[in-house]
Amino acid sequence: MLQCNFQFQYADFNLTAELNMQDQLLGIMGASGSGKSTLLKNIAGVLQPFKGSIVLNQYSLFDDQQRINVPMYKRRVALIFQKAWLFPHMNVQQNLRYAEHVCTSANRKFSFHQVVDLLELKTLLRRQAYQLSGGEAQRVSIGRALLSSPDLLLLDEPLAGLDQRLKDQILPFLNIVKEQTCLPMIYVTHHPEELAYLNAQVMCMEKGKIS
Repeated sequence: MLQCNFQFQYADFNLTAELNMQDQLLGIMGASGSGKSTLLKNIAGVLQPFKGSIVLNQYSLFDDQQRINVPMYKRRVALIFQKAWLFPHMNVQQNLRYAEHVCTSANRKFSFHQVVDLLELKTLLRRQAYQLSGGEAQRVSIGRALLSSPDLLLLDEPLAGLDQRLKDQILPFLNIVKEQTCLPMIYVTHHPEELAYLNAQVMCMEKGKIS
């Protein structure tokens, strides 16, 4: 489904990724600075490798030999960061609806109401983004990612900075997304208990290499 074989170099940092994702949820662990976030950014198109290929569902996202580098907005890959990046001048409903513009109605995988129900966002729809708690904002961020109808969902330490109470709120929602959407996901974290809860396949990254 996802095949990565590329090299990335920035300053004194080198990343060599060989990844063949088979399971629906792949967890990647590693120390800070090991290259986990850089890996996700290369897959999403935020960063560009200098060599290799990235293939999703038999569609080349990057290939240096064929000079292919699909722009980020065309990759059908959603990346959720540690901090929920919402439009502060919009309410929750407007933030969610914004994601629907990136795909045609024929290609939509989830309906607005399906995502709202899935993540229990109905009571938050009229609330401004800046009024949300950290856990609420991250739920909206996940919902917006789903409404962009991606073929792959990348989560870069989505629970970082949240206290245990909020983590305990978000993890069940992530499990619901996993169980009910069948959407392939790569989940980066420092915390093995999160991956255990989600029953993820786990790989480790050390000094820019996955094992």
